[in-house]
Amino acid sequence: MRGYIFLLLLLVAASQALICRRIAGNLKQIDASNGQVYGVSRGGKIFTRSGQRWLIVPGRMSHVTVGADGVWAVGRRQTLYRMIGGTWAMLAGELKQVDAGGDQIVVGVDANNNIFCANKRDAVLAANYSGPAYKQVDGKLKYYSCGPQNCWGVNAAGTTYCRVHVSPVFCAGTHWQKVDGKLAMVEVGTDGAVYGVGRDGMVYRRDGITSNEPQGTQWTRIHIVGGRFSHLSSDLGALWLIETDGSIVHCR
Repeated sequence: MRGYIFLLLLLVAASQALICRRIAGNLKQIDASNGQVYGVSRGGKIFTRSGQRWLIVPGRMSHVTVGADGVWAVGRRQTLYRMIGGTWAMLAGELKQVDAGGDQIVVGVDANNNIFCANKRDAVLAANYSGPAYKQVDGKLKYYSCGPQNCWGVNAAGTTYCRVHVSPVFCAGTHWQKVDGKLAMVEVGTDGAVYGVGRDGMVYRRDGITSNEPQGTQWTRIHIVGGRFSHLSSDLGALWLIETDGSIVHCR
């Protein structure tokens, strides 16, 4: 299927326009980092973006993530895997969602919404069932994502939080900053940009993020005509979005 331009996204606050187009494929989850894009279909098939097409990655997973530490994934029984030398290596831990977008740290949440992270050294060396070693982070979240400096998460009630003072040697950070608004999921890009999907299926960007105010100041709705979304990821100024029917939208 040829992609076609079907909507125009106007970012008023930034005084610039992004062109969005629906591209071929159908996914339930997507993750982008440093120019790489991975996704998982509702049937558990794994795909990676190569030029203008999707390539199938061997295996069946429920969630996939890509970052500075490579490609990680969660199997259907919540077993954790990492791509090593082109094959999936089973690691320690059972998670329902994993994120490798931090500064070579890896984070995730388990079936009981407990939060875990692995410091840079442990994440980099993880190659078999003996690693990585995890630190538990206080609180409960259903979705957790990290960027170069801070991590963001959403709990079962949709309340959003920013975890501050996260570092490669202290992945647990120090404390939570509660953020206004209710979201279904939130993602931090490799440039620190924060986007979320509201429980209304709308897309929001967090503005006003600084070193002194890591939780930012406000949410700006991104007006994408006609779409209701369930998942997203941002990378290198681009947005990758999944509509509720699994259609894929790419905005630049």
